Amino acid sequence: MARKFRGTEHVKVDGKGRMSIPARLRRVFDAGDPGFAASATGRTQLVAVYGPEWWNWIELYSIEAIEAIDEQIDRLPRGSQERRWLELLMNGQSTDLEIDREGRLVLPLKLREKLGFTEGTETVFESRGDYVQVYHPDERPKDVQALEAFAESHGPEFDPRVFLQQADKG
Repeated sequence: MARKFRGTEHVKVDGKGRMSIPARLRRVFDAGDPGFAASATGRTQLVAVYGPEWWNWIELYSIEAIEAIDEQIDRLPRGSQERRWLELLMNGQSTDLEIDREGRLVLPLKLREKLGFTEGTETVFESRGDYVQVYHPDERPKDVQALEAFAESHGPEFDPRVFLQQADKG
């Protein structure tokens, strides 16, 4: 089983669009890149999914995690709406990136503009298990806003770990 991302970090963007990836997150990206150990460049490969225009976040996946998703997509019927939608999201609305030897990720200008990242912007790197969600600290991701409403519908005393029992039945 691949290592999971855990925790939340705040990272600043420099004038060249670089962000230093926190060491504990970088270790997961390194471990999830099968070519990293054999790489002469010392650069870790990963994939950024930027999604449709309304997304106000990006998702960073290790190579192993994105390959697992690709395998799941490949098992869907070719030409089905579900497969086509997932192919568009995970392949068409994504880009390959790398972490350099100094542990920095250069975010393309297109993505920095989409998220409102300028020099000195403090970004949020929030772990989601098999990926990291990156967003502007002044704009909570729209998917998290929906999740918060779902959580509120269960009340403040509800323990979400009860959902794990449902996972065991599946």
